[in-house]
Amino acid sequence: MGWTMRAWWRADHHYGEGSRLLRSGRPGEAVKAYDGVLAIFPKHARAHIQRAKALAAAGRTGEAVRAAKQAADLAPKNHAPLLVLGQIQYDTAHFEEARKAFAAAARLDPENNMAQAYLGLALLAMGRTEDGAPLLEEHMLYGYEGLEARVLTLAEGYLWEHKDEARSLEDQLTPDEGAREEGPAGFGLHLASALRTILLWPLARLRGQTRVWRLKAEEAFSVREWDRAIAALQEVERAGVDPEDTAASLGMAYLEARKPEAAAEQFMRLPESVREEPDVALLAGAALFDAGRHEEARELLAIAAERFTKDFLPAYFHGLCDIALGQPSAATPWFAKAVERLNPNLAQKRFEEMMRVQSRARTDHAG
Repeated sequence: MGWTMRAWWRADHHYGEGSRLLRSGRPGEAVKAYDGVLAIFPKHARAHIQRAKALAAAGRTGEAVRAAKQAADLAPKNHAPLLVLGQIQYDTAHFEEARKAFAAAARLDPENNMAQAYLGLALLAMGRTEDGAPLLEEHMLYGYEGLEARVLTLAEGYLWEHKDEARSLEDQLTPDEGAREEGPAGFGLHLASALRTILLWPLARLRGQTRVWRLKAEEAFSVREWDRAIAALQEVERAGVDPEDTAASLGMAYLEARKPEAAAEQFMRLPESVREEPDVALLAGAALFDAGRHEEARELLAIAAERFTKDFLPAYFHGLCDIALGQPSAATPWFAKAVERLNPNLAQKRFEEMMRVQSRARTDHAG
């Protein structure tokens, strides 16, 4: 009996350590911790499930699939291993295999909203909109950040591919009817305007600076007259006064004036050490995103996301950069972070937007 208690204690310790490592973004080490559990209790189904998640997060997809299937064999009446198996297959774009796993989970537990939502998502990804959309719409609100992140990846990917149609349709809507709160600049929310929820304007604290702008520029900023602010700051620039602060200020003014290429040019003039300060990284990332320079943007947005842990914008736009670069699997973890920092309505809104664009496309095709 004493040996058994010690064994349980050791297994529980390994299991807890694996969970901690997985949450902290160290999946390879988490796998080893779960191996410690299974060395003591080889038929520990929950450890197999968690090990499958860790293997998937570490990019070891084949092993992850085998681990999830082994968990399903050990717990044939439990829908959870099948959900994890489906998620792994879905994230690697094996949508038919994902559909089979989610359908099997739904058969085991027909009242499980998560299984039904994921089944709808897989059907939608396969192009079976009439079958998948009603399931996802009915059950999505019962999901969590993993489901919502995958919905965002699917919806934003579709909307990116059809951004002209999405923008045309959005122009006909009011916010109450589902239009985005800020008009698209490049694509999606206009990041510069949304940044005001995070940053204080003006950015007078850059490098402890107190002598920031001439009075004209400061006054123009205070009343949001961006062209006047730009003109005043250009005078400061020509005078060669405080070049770093002037470049940052001009970048912000250009960004608000919807001139992202000019904004990006100003931010990229800053020394790398300044550009990578979280506040500046967020602004520079916004400019680069709107200018279509997505590879550069996501590097800076990652810095900002690490600093602004309670705001969704940096993580969300990092995910959009991944979508724009054709890397949807990379976008999903960033969307998950964004959803953790925001209410889940974002996924719902993007799903509804995708449905509107698809509906319009079907109507136009039929016509």
